[in-house]
Amino acid sequence: MKYIVLSITSLLLSYSCLAQVWATLPKGVRAIGYRNVQTSEIKNNFNKFGSENPLGAQFRVDAGTFNEMIGNVIRPGQDIAQEAYDSLVVGEYKVDAGANVKVHGFGFGYGLTDRVTLYGQMTYYEAHVKSRIKRTAGNTYAQTADLLDQSGGLQNAFISENLRNMIDANEGTIQSVITNHFGYKPIGNWHGKGLGDIELGAMTKVIDKSSWGLMLYPGVTLPTGMEDDPDILQDIAFGDGQYDFFGELATGYIFNDKFSVGTIFRYTYQAPMTKNLRVPTDQDFTLASEKEKFKVKYGDRLNLALTASYNLNDWIILTPTYRYMYQFGSKYDSLSGKGDEFLSYNTEKAEHQAQMTVTLSSITPFLKKKFLLPAQIHFNSVHVVAGKNVPKMSRFEVEFRMLF
Repeated sequence: MKYIVLSITSLLLSYSCLAQVWATLPKGVRAIGYRNVQTSEIKNNFNKFGSENPLGAQFRVDAGTFNEMIGNVIRPGQDIAQEAYDSLVVGEYKVDAGANVKVHGFGFGYGLTDRVTLYGQMTYYEAHVKSRIKRTAGNTYAQTADLLDQSGGLQNAFISENLRNMIDANEGTIQSVITNHFGYKPIGNWHGKGLGDIELGAMTKVIDKSSWGLMLYPGVTLPTGMEDDPDILQDIAFGDGQYDFFGELATGYIFNDKFSVGTIFRYTYQAPMTKNLRVPTDQDFTLASEKEKFKVKYGDRLNLALTASYNLNDWIILTPTYRYMYQFGSKYDSLSGKGDEFLSYNTEKAEHQAQMTVTLSSITPFLKKKFLLPAQIHFNSVHVVAGKNVPKMSRFEVEFRMLF
């Protein structure tokens, strides 16, 4: 669940307070912003095929898993018939999980010149996760025992008899295995709150032709947010622990006093770092007991936003937006070659968002000297409509901005 924050974070001051996406603040003018974000309950994600899956981890305890738990003392084809070994399943389980996240965002901008605006933003998260272990398929003890009996031999007969008398591994048994064998903290409800990553940038207006323009700005994201805890399966990270360096381009066109369009493109380079992580033993089995230091390079990200704004009047603006995010696959490097391969497996991400914003703005009346304060209130409804390896969610935002 550590990737939930990727779908929630949106910038307070990365697009202009004015009509044009390329506009910067006038020299000496300041802007402040506050955003309150509330997600719907997050229960599903989009898997690698783009289909919906439950949010929590799913795993199957078969003969290979069971053998690893007891020290790999059973040799398939020698101590136990291969066909029987392949058929043995202790059970299939999932962590039934749902999450709710609240975010408070704070932003500040300052017009260094008429063409350059410095800005910063920070977020504060509060997350609640409800989770429990749920069994989705039973054991195959009887079927495996029958196969062992058919194979003959004293060893197979001994294992067959033990299988027929083995206690069924229910949810409580699996909870015990997760905590005692793998060393995780118990599955259950989780609550966390804290600061997210801090973003700093400088918006630079390159072209301004009244009806169209271009703005470029570099920036950096500081790793101030809480990272994912490798000992907790149900937690949510508020940051991923490394510095990000990005460059963004914003351009658009104003057709008339009522209608304008804009495009925002960002490329983010995620710097490598060292993390202490669990070492998986299989690409499809998420639980692991051993830890090791890994050099991690999360995949770089591409973000694209297409906007269209329609001014109903001087006070009300409607802005539908399409957002796309793509993240390249991540790379891991450690002494564990297979662990690197398993952690890197299926880490590519993509996300499509649809957003509708209703803005109440006093900026135009202020410029016409019909109102005392230039300010805006934005009401945003954002929905993740498709994706790959990202959570399916909706979020609702109220944002206030003021110039002074």
